[in-house]
Amino acid sequence: MKKYVLSFLAAALLVPAAAFSMEHEGPENPERQMELRTIEMEMQRREAEMNFEEQMRNLEMEQRKLELERAERALADSSPEGGRPLLALFLIGCFVVNVLAAIWVGMDIRARACGSGIWVVIALLAGLCGTLVYAVVRLGDITDAKGNARKRA
Repeated sequence: MKKYVLSFLAAALLVPAAAFSMEHEGPENPERQMELRTIEMEMQRREAEMNFEEQMRNLEMEQRKLELERAERALADSSPEGGRPLLALFLIGCFVVNVLAAIWVGMDIRARACGSGIWVVIALLAGLCGTLVYAVVRLGDITDAKGNARKRA
């Protein structure tokens, strides 16, 4: 008999609890529906924010990739393979210095009225080395710029 009483008491306690929970969760409760709708809208808003943040991160990553590619291209352009304009400028500068040195040698030969045009050819072909050889040979000459012989002291 105790079994029957205990089961009756348990059933009496569970039935009102189930009815109470159905009353609050049922479609008839507009407050609960409003609350559920608010929660659903909040979840949709958060999901939209998360999607937006993810898209922004993807865009930032793409931008960084493009910046890295640009930096790599700039580095490749400054490498020896991409440094052809610098090499061209260097060669043009060397040619200009070579021609100026040959002009100086020719003007010095004419001013001193000694020597021959072979030194101009040597200065053009040998560059600064040829000009230095001419300068050393000229130091051994004791004539001044006007062709007058000077005495050694």
